[in-house]
Amino acid sequence: AEAIRATLAEAFPDAVELDVEDRTGTGDHFQVTVASPSFDGLSLIDQHRRVNAALAAPLGDGSIHELRIKTKGT
Repeated sequence: AEAIRATLAEAFPDAVELDVEDRTGTGDHFQVTVASPSFDGLSLIDQHRRVNAALAAPLGDGSIHELRIKTKGT
């Protein structure tokens, strides 16, 4: 969870809210919440695409098996 948090903090340095929750305790099912002014004016799908892009490496190598995303602008 900390590695994911660090990756998201780097991708969204202006985030006013950033939370990563290990939903199952197994280290591969996560819920992330990101609120950032960089999302202002973007559709929800585009916001989620930006989060997916930031986490492309752990999603691609299987470190993240399931990802739930909540985003919002400020």
